[in-house]
Amino acid sequence: MPVQPFNPVGILAGLAEQLGPRRATSTAEAVAAAQINARLRQAGFSVDTRSLPAVDHPGVRFRPVAVWLIAVTVVSGWLPVAGSVLVLWLVAVLCADALATPLPVWRRQHMSQNIIAALPIAVTEIGTPSQPRWRLVIVAPLDTPPVWRGISHLIAPTTEGLLIRLVFTSLPLVSTATAAWPIWRWSLLIVALLGALGWLWATYRPIELMEPDGGIAALAALLIAGHHLHGLRHVEVWAVTIGAAYCDQHGIKTLLTRYPFDPRNTFVIGLGPLACGQLAIISRDGVLRHERADRFLYQLAMMADQTDPAIDLEPRTLAVRDELLAPFRQRHFRTLSIRAIADSRCEYDPSLAERAARLIGTIARTLDNEPER
Repeated sequence: MPVQPFNPVGILAGLAEQLGPRRATSTAEAVAAAQINARLRQAGFSVDTRSLPAVDHPGVRFRPVAVWLIAVTVVSGWLPVAGSVLVLWLVAVLCADALATPLPVWRRQHMSQNIIAALPIAVTEIGTPSQPRWRLVIVAPLDTPPVWRGISHLIAPTTEGLLIRLVFTSLPLVSTATAAWPIWRWSLLIVALLGALGWLWATYRPIELMEPDGGIAALAALLIAGHHLHGLRHVEVWAVTIGAAYCDQHGIKTLLTRYPFDPRNTFVIGLGPLACGQLAIISRDGVLRHERADRFLYQLAMMADQTDPAIDLEPRTLAVRDELLAPFRQRHFRTLSIRAIADSRCEYDPSLAERAARLIGTIARTLDNEPER
C-alpha cells in the first residue's frame, strides 16, 4: 500500500485523503489500521498488529435487554406483580451498565484489530538502554465516532440516553399503579411496548457517523505526537489504536491482557474527536457518577497550556461515559482525555490535531524530567 512520507504538516491532509468513514469491523477500518501501522513504522516505532473478535454496532449489548422489556411489558398486562418485579430487575441492570460495568456481549461475530506501537527510550551515554521511569500510552480509536441523534439516544452512553432507557423500562411499573384506570394502564403499556420495539430497532439501525470526521484528526494527532517524542530518556512511549472502540470495550481489555502495564508508573492519554470547536481536556466525565481525570496529568496539561500559548486549551466536563478510558480507570490507571468540544457552527479546524500533539509532546517532555515518585 503506498504511504505518503511522514510529514507532520501534511499528515492530517494525507489521512483525510486516504481514509473515509470507518464503521467498526469494516474494510475501511482495516485500511485505516494498515495506514497507521505503516506510518508508525516510518516514525521509528516497533509495531504489533493484533486481530480480535468484535461487534459492529454500539447497541449490540442492549439487544437482550430490549427483548426482555418486550416480554416484561406483555407479562405486566396480565400479571402486574410479576411484571413489576421484573421491571425493577431491568432497572437495576441498566443502572449497573451506566454506573459500573457495561453489559456483556454474548457473541462477537466480526473481526477488528488493535495497532500497538512502542518507541524505545534513548540509550545511556555508555550505550546501554536504561529502564523507563514512566510509561506514556496514547490511545485513539480506529473507527469513526458516532453521532447520537434521534432514536440512537436509546443506546447512547450519555445521561440523556440512560434517562430515556429508564423511562421506557419503568412504564410497566407505573401502569401497575394505575390499575384503577384501565384506559391509562393499557395506554402506558402500549407506549412501553412501542418504546421497547423502538429500542430494539435502534440496536440494529446503522448509526450516523460524525461529519466532519474528528476520528481522523485524533489519529493524526497520535502520529504527529509520536514523530516528535524521540530522545526521551525516562519515558517509554506507546501509541495504540483500538478497533471497534466506540462499539465495544473488548479491544481495550484485550490490549491490557496482552500488555499488562503497571498502573503505578503508567499514564494513559485518550484522544477523542478533534474535528471542530475548542480543544479541551476533560476534568470530569460520566453518566450521573463522574470520573475525574488524574490530578497530576491535569496539572501537567494546564502547565503546558501556560507554557505554550499555541496549544490554547480549556478544561471541560462531559455528561458522557468515556468508553475509551473507562477500562483503564477500572484498573486504576492514571488517565486524561483530550478532545474538541464542538460549537454551534462546527467548522472544521485542522489545527486541532497539531495542538493536541503539541500538548502531548509537552506533557511527555515534562514527565521525562520528573523524578520517580
